[in-house]
Amino acid sequence: MPDGYASLFPAGRLRHTCDEVDFSALRGRRVLIIGGRQSAFEWAAGIREHGAEAVFLSYRHSTPAFAPSDWSWVNPLVDAIAANPGWYQRLGPDQKEQVARRLWAEGRLKLEPWLAPRIAGETVRLFPGSQVVGCRELPGGALDVKLDTGVALRADQVILATGYKVDIARVPFLARGNLLRQLHTRDGFPVLDAHFQSSVPGLYFTSLCATQDGGPFFAFTVGARASAVVIGSALRGAAAKTGSATRVSEPVA
Repeated sequence: MPDGYASLFPAGRLRHTCDEVDFSALRGRRVLIIGGRQSAFEWAAGIREHGAEAVFLSYRHSTPAFAPSDWSWVNPLVDAIAANPGWYQRLGPDQKEQVARRLWAEGRLKLEPWLAPRIAGETVRLFPGSQVVGCRELPGGALDVKLDTGVALRADQVILATGYKVDIARVPFLARGNLLRQLHTRDGFPVLDAHFQSSVPGLYFTSLCATQDGGPFFAFTVGARASAVVIGSALRGAAAKTGSATRVSEPVA
């Protein structure tokens, strides 16, 4: 949740997309979504299809294009990681930045084309280049929301589609266990070796948790096959060293 938003809205009236996953309760309601990337538009489509009276989207940037993303250049890079673990880690800062920028253009500056017809009509209204600057609760519970463009909106619920930040200490089974004190982290991410293994032997991370050391590809499903190959190979190697193909030592969380 971005700094400042919690104090901007009345208590209990602000939720994040990770919490607002049952849209049936929003039937007949007016919903303001703050955010303008893929998840914001997916939530808008789902909420509209569940019978919301109105869905507003406010975001600071221009509206992304509803256009197919070109992932053809990503596949060879992901395959290279599977064949040569640690390839991305060995890149220089400028090279990593170049990859990140190109991936951002395909994955964040575009929206899936199938979303366009699902938000069409008068129910969903877009407010690009805007930011919420004020909110007050009216008698009866409605929210009077002010945008910095001068627009005033009346909403019943506010949802933040502001993305996700890795904080490995908040993973429930780790937080309840005894491994965190052994786990090396950097900016909330687990520090990983070339095979996605953390500082705790036998404890591996992939997906969004692996983007800092493995590359930005792992924020997308395209990275799944590479991590499967790399982690699987590491486990086979560990099993071979212990002389067992069926049992690998695992930490207890």
